Amino acid sequence: MNFRDMIRGFLGSEVEVLTGNDYLDGTLISIDETTLVLQIPPIIYGPPGDVAVIPLSSVELVRVLAA
Repeated sequence: MNFRDMIRGFLGSEVEVLTGNDYLDGTLISIDETTLVLQIPPIIYGPPGDVAVIPLSSVELVRVLAA
């Protein structure tokens, strides 16, 4: 079992994702071969939208808050 297979078991769960220069929290909605997709709350003064697409190569830690 690799990382992608393991994290697929937590689709729909609240997670925290840490990358080298960012921290995101939200609901894990998708994972494929190269990206992890989170539904996130709106960012103040940021662009409209509530989806974060994170390259798997930049993910350092995924913490599952609620399964």
